[in-house]
Amino acid sequence: MKRLRRSARERRDDGATAVEFALVAPVLILLVFGIMTYGLWFSDSLATRQGVREAARQGVVGTFGSTTSCGLSGASGDANSLKLMCTAQDRIGGITGDPAIKVMAPEGWLRGKPLVVCSQLQVGVGAGIIPLPSDRIIRSQVEMAIENATPAPPFTGGEETAPAGADWSWCG
Repeated sequence: MKRLRRSARERRDDGATAVEFALVAPVLILLVFGIMTYGLWFSDSLATRQGVREAARQGVVGTFGSTTSCGLSGASGDANSLKLMCTAQDRIGGITGDPAIKVMAPEGWLRGKPLVVCSQLQVGVGAGIIPLPSDRIIRSQVEMAIENATPAPPFTGGEETAPAGADWSWCG
């Protein structure tokens, strides 16, 4: 058998592919990780906006929900407010974190007056590697006019503890 000889050019290229991959791999991995992180951010952003809107719509017609035991963290408020907060939390879901909810009827429970539902969700993916807007907190607020005010249900509003580094000053 003849022994195959490699040309001088083939020998010079040994390891070039490995070096090229070592140079490109970190950028490629960061790019893929960034795409996944932003995909989760956008998914949670849309879910938050839609969930808050659905909860506000249910609230203005006087359908607050059926449970107050949904794992609200540090929540305060009357039973109807807590039910509406649980409804909002259920509708939002949240892939990367748990939403914090605030509900209020600033002018009282009267037909035509506003019901405000707000939510904050702190995104828990990316560990700070990928920069995300608004300090990694997704915020959404919906205000709708109360439609069903007779009889006026007990509703004083309520709120959960805001995520770390956030507050409710923007809501309302």
